[in-house]
Amino acid sequence: MASAAARRRDAPDPVLFNVVLALIVVGLAAVFSASFARSLDLSRIQNDAYFLLKRQAVFAVFGVVAMLGMMRVGYWRLRAWAVPLLFLSLVLLLLVWVPGIGLTRNGAARWIGWGPAQIQPSEIAKLALMIYLAALLSRGNLRIQDFWDGLFAPLCVIGVFFLLIEREPDMGTAFVLGLASLVVLYAAGARKRHLAAVMGVAFLGFVCLTLTHGFRVERLITFVRPDADPLGSGYQIRHGILAVGSGGILGMGIGAGREKFYLPEASTDFIFATIAEEAGLVGSLVVIGLLLTLARQGFAIARRTRDRFGSLLATGISALISCQAVVNIAVVTASIPATGVPLPFISSGGTSLVFMLCGVGILLNISQHPDAACRDSARR
Repeated sequence: MASAAARRRDAPDPVLFNVVLALIVVGLAAVFSASFARSLDLSRIQNDAYFLLKRQAVFAVFGVVAMLGMMRVGYWRLRAWAVPLLFLSLVLLLLVWVPGIGLTRNGAARWIGWGPAQIQPSEIAKLALMIYLAALLSRGNLRIQDFWDGLFAPLCVIGVFFLLIEREPDMGTAFVLGLASLVVLYAAGARKRHLAAVMGVAFLGFVCLTLTHGFRVERLITFVRPDADPLGSGYQIRHGILAVGSGGILGMGIGAGREKFYLPEASTDFIFATIAEEAGLVGSLVVIGLLLTLARQGFAIARRTRDRFGSLLATGISALISCQAVVNIAVVTASIPATGVPLPFISSGGTSLVFMLCGVGILLNISQHPDAACRDSARR
């Protein structure tokens, strides 16, 4: 029989829950404003000027339902599903190359779908890999401080997923996945010198992958000299910088931004530029503050959770959200070369929002069971 401590369920982290809801609301408002021009074009076909907003709202509802569902499922049950979920996500990543199933847009094979139903497998793979790493690294017989007997196996799995996503090509998502994985390995106790060596090899690989693809070399040149081709390769980053700079302190007002009419990805990868232009520095800092609060709460949950699996899983999910937010904002502000990564909970898109909210649901469940080690041992 489980002890009283094992039966106890704390309340879910209220700060995390409310911050995520606030980000969703901000996202819906930002998507509506950023996609206004496209909505007007689609209204001729859909006969509905609010089509894109309604679609994103449906994704948000599905995501919140998924979050609430995951919040009620004991996170420790995911340990048994770690390998099946990993293989499922691997199959989905391979399906993007299958004719009739995989969908290609702008030269990138990142989606699978049938008719209106479309998903982005890399978003599923990110969460599945974090679950698998937490399960693998929490095994008592894994010597993570030994490179060949402990660290090598998870590195191989990470490498396979990194290369599959990079080949789509989607270097941005692959980069986020790699960063989050390194955070989990560090939290699991991997030696710093081993991780430093891995990062060195990864950097050399990144250079090779960049130099062997012309469009990546072009992006790198554009990053260094954004005004060299203002109507071509530098068009998007130039208008992103203009949007961020023209917002001032308080912004131009919600819906009053102009650069969204010129940005090709105004509602997705560059939605932060629209927020900066219309809500100004104050609004931008509010969004950044919400994301920082979410990250702080996530890592705090990881620190106070006694169960190693739960702690590593909370670390992985928090790292995914944090790294993706940092990369997105860094791209929009021209701090790093352009790469297609959505802003968590805010950018338009269904798969990213739903599975990010699934991850938050897992985090909330972990926050309810800080003494899950007692619970787990009581059930054995």
